[in-house]
Amino acid sequence: MEKVAAYAISALIVGFGLWILVSGLSSSAPAFWICAALIAIAIGLISAFGPS
Repeated sequence: MEKVAAYAISALIVGFGLWILVSGLSSSAPAFWICAALIAIAIGLISAFGPS
């Protein structure tokens, strides 16, 4: 059950990063928001598949 919760949290972080990416593309400073989104996506992926 703990692994399921950990993967769910990681998926939420990646989803949040994707949401930032999509909404940031239509903003006035898309490069800034793309960088912020990539950081969130990387953190989510590292927390899901990184060393435990």
